[in-house]
Amino acid sequence: MERVRAARPEDAPRISAVLIASIRELCAPDHEGDAAAIDAWIANKTPEQVAVWLEGEHGVRVAVEGGEIAAVGAVSGAGEVLLLYVAPEYRGRGHSAALLEVLEAELSEAGHDEARLVSTKTAHGFYLRHGWRNDGPEVACFRTRGQPMRKPLGPA
Repeated sequence: MERVRAARPEDAPRISAVLIASIRELCAPDHEGDAAAIDAWIANKTPEQVAVWLEGEHGVRVAVEGGEIAAVGAVSGAGEVLLLYVAPEYRGRGHSAALLEVLEAELSEAGHDEARLVSTKTAHGFYLRHGWRNDGPEVACFRTRGQPMRKPLGPA
């Protein structure tokens, strides 16, 4: 596996495709095949919207294998992991873990003592295995439910 890098403007179409495929194919425990829930979830994952994210203040990163974007993640200046998705064909190859490690390090380097996120059912076990802990009751998220989580971050 190649390393994680900052996303570039020309990556927007592939990032969009990764997000949509991951939601459709891997997040079935969350949307349970409900077309309206899927549509609501992917509505802001178009190439045009991803391009806007890439121009903004979100730290969008990609994990690359063989020159192809395998996973995408993003953080906010407020100490949140905003998204972390892997392309279905790259699942289980360590891309999500490598990307999460980079995102956590960036948040720590930015001065955050802890990170926050809202996990899907699909990713909940992954986050628990990487030191994250539940932080309160589930919340509404894209016509499904999400689990708020927190993780203390070490010194930069």
